[in-house]
Amino acid sequence: MRSGHGYKAKYDYVELLVEHRHDHWRLILADPKHGERIEYDAKFETPAQAQDAALPMARQHIFDEHHDTLLARNTLSWTEY
Repeated sequence: MRSGHGYKAKYDYVELLVEHRHDHWRLILADPKHGERIEYDAKFETPAQAQDAALPMARQHIFDEHHDTLLARNTLSWTEY
């Protein structure tokens, strides 16, 4: 792992976090608009695997769960933190 302890990206109004936990990586979605913080059950071997899963999860959360219009592009830009 690099000097940081995770990665973050923003998609529309949600923030996506990929964090290292023990021997795996977790994907977390923070939704300030609806006051939600969701840690997905999936465990990923690498941060890249979690990052690949992040966009579909974010889109499903925004569009399917909250019936909001998706305004963001279909790519994420990750930064280390």
